[in-house]
Amino acid sequence: MQELQGTVPVFKTSQEIDRAVRHYQASDLHGVELFRQWLAIRNASLEQEGAELAGDRVPGDASY
Repeated sequence: MQELQGTVPVFKTSQEIDRAVRHYQASDLHGVELFRQWLAIRNASLEQEGAELAGDRVPGDASY
């Protein structure tokens, strides 16, 4: 699994993720390349979700 990490693309913006998903759906990927693309999209999506939630805080919620 460690060797996959070095070759997995990293997407930072939601536009890059959208393009990657469209490419993933349109491509005829197999084997390790299929897994690499899936993993890159998954990781980027989870990162985006975490970034969006981090800024969505209610003022004073720590006082409850």
